[in-house]
Amino acid sequence: MKTFSPDFLALGVIIGLLMGIAVGGSILPPTQPLSTPPSYTAPDVLTPEEAGAKTIDFIREYAVPSGVEVSLVNVTEMENANLYTVTIDVSAQDASEVREVYITKDGELLFLGAIDLAEFESLVELQKEQEEKRAQEQQQGPTIGNFIGSADAPCTEDGKPIIYFFGNTGCSACKWEHPIMERVTSKFEGYVAVHDNMNNAGTDRAVFNRYSTGSIPTIVLGCQYYRIGAGVRIGEEQEEKVLTALMCSLTGNKPEAVCTDPEIEALIHQIG
Repeated sequence: MKTFSPDFLALGVIIGLLMGIAVGGSILPPTQPLSTPPSYTAPDVLTPEEAGAKTIDFIREYAVPSGVEVSLVNVTEMENANLYTVTIDVSAQDASEVREVYITKDGELLFLGAIDLAEFESLVELQKEQEEKRAQEQQQGPTIGNFIGSADAPCTEDGKPIIYFFGNTGCSACKWEHPIMERVTSKFEGYVAVHDNMNNAGTDRAVFNRYSTGSIPTIVLGCQYYRIGAGVRIGEEQEEKVLTALMCSLTGNKPEAVCTDPEIEALIHQIG
């Protein structure tokens, strides 16, 4: 039986699992002959809904280990090509990753996407560097809420610590975490700068690459604390308290009305 490890959702999640199958360029074998007979008739074209369902069914059946969930985000038609782009969400435990695969409109061929070799090699090298740095930081052990302390200099905007959130609406863990982040950051209005990267990392891509393995949600608090994954295991109420305490530690316990709450103060004292 196939088993799952947290590394599954790292860079190249689908590529790593299916590379052996995809070497030939397709997953579903063509049923049409190579030569076109005189009586040839065009194959039926799948609707976007049918193409999405066929893709999800195949990946669930043959491509992912037990414990991993695959869900459909959307299907779009590629211009000037006989292909659909199928966006899928692959999730396990508290992490999720959104990927794109491609299926021909007749449903005969499923492609895992093109790879720019030079870009891929650069990403692998960068990932190695980031993993080494994360490994050093993780040797210190996590602090409250399973956040990791960073040795980086604080990142600020107009003198305020920057709060980064990276996620996607196609990610169930992100949708759980995002409203909690919104509630907590609203308590610190005027004291923190919020970069809410829901659905788009934008100009914060370098920050995401530094602190994440490629999985979402990723939360970075002032470049001093970071975590990959949601706080589902500790529950919504405790997650809100943890985030509040960590932000208080970044703002010098401001605003006082928030940071002098006895439960929050107790958590602040636990931060390593």
